[in-house]
Amino acid sequence: MAMHPQAAQLLALILLLSTGDGILAVGTPSTIITRTCAAVGRSGGQLGYEYDSCVGALSADPAAASAKDTRELAVVATSLTMANVTSTVLVVEDLVKNLGGCLRYYREMNRTLEGALGDLRAGRVEAASDKLLEANQDPDRCDLLLFEGSANKNPLGKENIYADWLSQLAYAIATLPAPDPRHRRQV
Repeated sequence: MAMHPQAAQLLALILLLSTGDGILAVGTPSTIITRTCAAVGRSGGQLGYEYDSCVGALSADPAAASAKDTRELAVVATSLTMANVTSTVLVVEDLVKNLGGCLRYYREMNRTLEGALGDLRAGRVEAASDKLLEANQDPDRCDLLLFEGSANKNPLGKENIYADWLSQLAYAIATLPAPDPRHRRQV
């Protein structure tokens, strides 16, 4: 079974990006690659394509090594861009879907916390404690949903941690033994 051309380009892009610095050791780049990258490369990468990054990106695709002119290299660079965009679209679609799930979890958590707040104000500490304990699970559910998604990214990590911590704090405080009214200090 033949590999789809975009899948092959995506694989090449993944390999390129997985090295950390964006450069693959694939042997000596062709003359057309080095000349083209020298022409478009900018010191310090002001436009986002330093010479070494340009050479690394183009050298990652076997079609670039056999390119005869800059037009063929432009085709390779455009194909790499398409593979990157296709991958990014899949990541964004997965995040949007999973963030919708997180939104449902947080809306439910908000309703549960409203109930807990009403219970606390009415003196129903045990009922409030149960709701606070239940609410504590929603940030973890959101984390799991995002980490198990194909995007494998969690843009809500800090928010989930803080919501989890605050709900645990509220639960811990709500479950403290009630103070003995005989030992209240007069102010």
